[in-house]
Amino acid sequence: MTTSTALKGFALVMAFAVVMGLLAASGGDSQAATSCTGKHVYPGANLVSVAAGAPAGTTFCIHQGTYSVSQAVIVQDGDRFIGVYQSLPRPIVKTTSARMVFNAAGSNRALIQDLRIEGAVGDQSCQPSCGRGISGGYNLTVANARITLNKNQGIGGAGGGLLVKNSEIDHNGSSPFAQQTGKETAAGIKSANPMNIQNSYIHDNYWAGVWCDDNCGTMRVQGSRLINNGKAGIHTEISVGPQIISGNTIQGNGHFESWSLEAGLLINSVRDVDVYNNTFGNNLDHGIRVVEDSRWPVTGDVSIHDNTRNGDLLNGCSISGVSCFNNR
Repeated sequence: MTTSTALKGFALVMAFAVVMGLLAASGGDSQAATSCTGKHVYPGANLVSVAAGAPAGTTFCIHQGTYSVSQAVIVQDGDRFIGVYQSLPRPIVKTTSARMVFNAAGSNRALIQDLRIEGAVGDQSCQPSCGRGISGGYNLTVANARITLNKNQGIGGAGGGLLVKNSEIDHNGSSPFAQQTGKETAAGIKSANPMNIQNSYIHDNYWAGVWCDDNCGTMRVQGSRLINNGKAGIHTEISVGPQIISGNTIQGNGHFESWSLEAGLLINSVRDVDVYNNTFGNNLDHGIRVVEDSRWPVTGDVSIHDNTRNGDLLNGCSISGVSCFNNR
């Protein structure tokens, strides 16, 4: 082989690597699992029974098809539920009767990946813990998943350490879970514990896209698109960070119904938040709204800078402890 031929071959390999790296970074379906080592599950199997009959820490290789469940799939410590497919659709785990599709309550370090999860039901009588696609779990990772059409929340009730990446969370929440009674819970993702949302598409959820509530504490939402959520793309309240909201596209939120405090990003009684390099536009009333009410903590140490507003309003910069600069 000549030096020139070797160099050309090396260049082709490097170009291929770059392309594959870009595809992976985009959160696209290039990351679909085409192979999996573990307990293989095929359409027709009772996924609830299969999961219940396996020890904690099992990897379930769930092959393409639809798995209908009438009760929640129980997630144990270290379990890995991985969809196996070469092209869309992802393997689908769905219900028309269960209050949760996956119940990860009490589990630690589980993984749910490459699945479509939908259909959890419920009403105000079982709020807030019903109507969830995925419920509970400490240090839970959700990767390259589609979580949709759940009556209350796509993901809710997680313990600390929730990581959601390269996923699509959409069309979750409904009227029974978004009444103006002070007990609203509907969201794409809602947690009262630390969470990290990366490179995900969170859209068309009935109430909030991502909701940090009741001292969730540390939160990161980065590199994601939060589009057309009913009340707010991101709602963070009653918390002390640090929280970082950066590199997101936050557009078209707040238009579903007439509620109070609609915004692309709503910050209400929160300390230690850094908001930068986000792109806003077409959010109802405000792109960014910072509010201080009578609840703990007192809003402060909030920095909002270097964002593109595209005509959206920015409100709350006059509050003591809120700094706004280089927003255009």
